[in-house]
Amino acid sequence: MVNDYAAVMRLLQETYPIHIAYEQTQIFSDPCLIKEKSGYALLLPLLQDGEVTGTLQLTTAKGQDVTSDTLMAIGSVAYYMLYQQELDRSKLHAQPDQQPFVQAAENRQNVMYHHYPYMEEKVFDCIRAGRLDLVREQLENFPDGLEGKLARQNELRSRKNLAITAITLATRAAIDSGLPSELAFTMSDMYIQQIEDQKVSASIRNLEIEAMCAFAARVSERKAGAYSRKIAHCTHYIYQNIYEALNLQQLADMLQMNAAYLSSCFKREVGMPIRTYIQQLRIEEAKLLVRLTDQPLLHIGTLLHFHDQSYFTKIFKKHTGLTPRQYREQT
Repeated sequence: MVNDYAAVMRLLQETYPIHIAYEQTQIFSDPCLIKEKSGYALLLPLLQDGEVTGTLQLTTAKGQDVTSDTLMAIGSVAYYMLYQQELDRSKLHAQPDQQPFVQAAENRQNVMYHHYPYMEEKVFDCIRAGRLDLVREQLENFPDGLEGKLARQNELRSRKNLAITAITLATRAAIDSGLPSELAFTMSDMYIQQIEDQKVSASIRNLEIEAMCAFAARVSERKAGAYSRKIAHCTHYIYQNIYEALNLQQLADMLQMNAAYLSSCFKREVGMPIRTYIQQLRIEEAKLLVRLTDQPLLHIGTLLHFHDQSYFTKIFKKHTGLTPRQYREQT
């Protein structure tokens, strides 16, 4: 592959009304246009030294009306950016979405892959919250062997691809939390270049952790600038203890503040009452559990201190527009 796919992803995302993802599990040797329930998806193989190491997936962004012809035209631009070669669009025949998965199943016979999406999403959630301590804890406790392999015959290349993917997602998480995109992309490019220069897998892993922590630290610095020290401490404590029982008096005691004064300061700086803030964070956590785990909905509500199932459903729908069951079915 001539050009860095992370840079190509960024440029396409900024230019066209499409969603772009680096697919780790489905690896295809040829470009492929597939018909999905929500529209079309174009899959472009990513090559490294003549070996397919992953797939770039282009799909219609939510709310955008992009035809298959337009998607193929964008795909042609992406293909040229990657390889400086024209994409033969005549060979792109739309096919049912089941067909590519046959090849994916064959690939999995030769490619080790294990995936714990909830654990991975928690890392990026911690980056969005600016929780440097939790990011480091999550990464250091991430079980060995779950990352997968993105290059069959080259362990070092596989490790680099995984790290680059993680840094690309961390960059987006940091930007989502308000980190200036120019700064985030500069950090991303710097770490990706360092990773490409590494000769051993251990150093790549250390750089990946360093990058994730750096993004979290930058987000934390930005958030700290927005809140006073006490309120920043309060929001961090709430996030860290979201599965615990929380109330205004408990937080006031922890901060050694008068409860009424804390309530007034929090609402003024954060823009909402403490109770609403806690509820909002718990619903965000519930969305992760509903979407990425098979835990019963009643259990999820109880874990997050919505002890009344009907109340959990009501609050969840208030924040998402869907009941927990509808949200699980649609995501």
